[in-house]
Amino acid sequence: MRAVWMLGLLSGLGVLSWNPAPSFYDQSAERTVTLKHRVLTEAPKSGEVNRRVSDIEFTDLQGRAYTLSQLTQRAPVVFIFTATKCPAAQRYTVRINQLHETYRKKGVQVFLVYSNYDDTREAVVQHVREYGLKPPAVHDPDGALARALGATMTPQAVLVDKKMLLRYRGAIDDNRYETRVRTHYLKDALDAVLAGKPVKVASAETFGCTIRFREEAAASAPITYAKHIAPILQEYCQPCHRPGQVAPFSLMTYRDAYTWRKEIAAVVKARQMPPWKPVHGYGEFQGERRLTDEQIAMILQWAETGAPMGDPNDLPPPRKFNDGWALGEPDIVFEMPVEYEVGPTGDDEYRHFVIPTNFDEDVFVRAIDIQPGNRNTVHHVIVFLDTTGTARQLDAADPKPGYEAFGWPGFIPAGMLGGWAPGFTPSVLPDGTGYRLPKGADIVLQIHYYRTGKPEKDRTRVGIYLEKKPNPQPVGIAWLINPIFRIPAGAERHEVRAMWIAPRDVEVVAITPHMHLLGREMRIEAELPDGTKKTLIWINDWDFKWQDTYHYKTPVKLPRGTRVTVYAYYDNSEKNPNNPNKPPKDVTWGERTQDEMCLAFLHIIGEEGTGFRGGRRGGGGGFFRRSANP
Repeated sequence: MRAVWMLGLLSGLGVLSWNPAPSFYDQSAERTVTLKHRVLTEAPKSGEVNRRVSDIEFTDLQGRAYTLSQLTQRAPVVFIFTATKCPAAQRYTVRINQLHETYRKKGVQVFLVYSNYDDTREAVVQHVREYGLKPPAVHDPDGALARALGATMTPQAVLVDKKMLLRYRGAIDDNRYETRVRTHYLKDALDAVLAGKPVKVASAETFGCTIRFREEAAASAPITYAKHIAPILQEYCQPCHRPGQVAPFSLMTYRDAYTWRKEIAAVVKARQMPPWKPVHGYGEFQGERRLTDEQIAMILQWAETGAPMGDPNDLPPPRKFNDGWALGEPDIVFEMPVEYEVGPTGDDEYRHFVIPTNFDEDVFVRAIDIQPGNRNTVHHVIVFLDTTGTARQLDAADPKPGYEAFGWPGFIPAGMLGGWAPGFTPSVLPDGTGYRLPKGADIVLQIHYYRTGKPEKDRTRVGIYLEKKPNPQPVGIAWLINPIFRIPAGAERHEVRAMWIAPRDVEVVAITPHMHLLGREMRIEAELPDGTKKTLIWINDWDFKWQDTYHYKTPVKLPRGTRVTVYAYYDNSEKNPNNPNKPPKDVTWGERTQDEMCLAFLHIIGEEGTGFRGGRRGGGGGFFRRSANP
């Protein structure tokens, strides 16, 4: 699909004319990134409903001409505003087809409208074909339909009744994940109008992407794309936002950045993008993807002052990306046994694939690199090790390739080799060290798949870089774990603690926090024997989808007797949009979606005291030390 994301400005063939009348379009609508949707969200606009809509003439992609007044003589009409590149809109393709099939039998006509000025006719045709969209599609590059109907975002629905009154404007339903939908706004509005009843919710918040109108031209301003913004996008955004990568749209050119300027400003202001969860100043990590306050201020000013291009001579040279193995050719490459197909709808999928290694002796891994087979759908990868055969049993019991498990691989891992997420740069362990890959162990890939609205196929590969020096120091993993807790239903900030005491002087090279969907915050603090306290990591806006292993720039030294405590906080209330239990109920430790975990890993040089030796759980001070709930 990315091949057709052209950004030219072509004259539209979609809208022929519309009769002059008061427009409902409001360019100044206030939009923010909300915790529930984590995308741009516009508040309900009740002032636009129950108004008479002016008559509109338009044609669809097949050349069929329509007049709104003639359509409404027969039945209500629904306009769903969408776009070729809006990731939120892609999640609705199946639901849109279902609405079309259900209500066309009742005489209702549903239209898809593409009003972004940079959605070319060719791109719209390709989008309709690729996603199998059934309603008639209208190319509206001049924004005529959007202005007449007051549309400002995608996906956004507008319902006009037989009296040509606008009866509903807003989201199709209340969640882009179809399995989490609680309120079907558009369906409820249609049922009410067809039954001759008032619409209870006539205006709902809309979440997704802004509609981009042609005349929103840039004006001169001191902050320009060429001089100030392009270098930021090159360093922090383009590793993911380019053709063939996981991000849903490209940011390789000025036209790209101008097109998405409002979304860029909103997500960087909320520090949702670039995706970097650790709070600044609490641990110094490799590959930090965090914008400074000054960089954010520049982006906001640039967007607010018209997003000007500036002098093209100020542009930095285009960044060159290496889509091959970042560290050179690996010593060994492992690949998923077979290709896996990800369905178009449903919650994100967590799939595990077992890859035998068949080494006849232990080897030590200093670095790994991961090449997702399909970056459109692979959200992140974690590489576990299994020496028990449990993963093979789980694989055999699942009829599809691999096996499903949420958040946890379904066995106690003998180790972890690392992972991959968008923007990932491989981390290399200190010279002379490596993760132990035990003789005969299986590699288990945990892959988080994001659904794109159409079937996707993936076959991910893992490159292994071995430590070649004799007698390398193994990097062990110390577990900070508390499986004995209960999070009461309704609790908005419930604390759970876990604790580990260093049995010897240790050097921490990396750290991995882990919670599920109720998690909101995790802080891991070390108290040294002399009473000094040091925060190893603090994540104050936990997002399960963006968990990671964070490698320190230099190992953190902790003397023997250091007490390391995990402070984890959970929101088990109805206010938590990620709460999988509706209504909330008491939650305890477990591996299911509706369960929780309180767990962190310290990656330390040496295996003594970590609980694992050669892939087996061994002794060692503090491995399962944990505090009770406070």
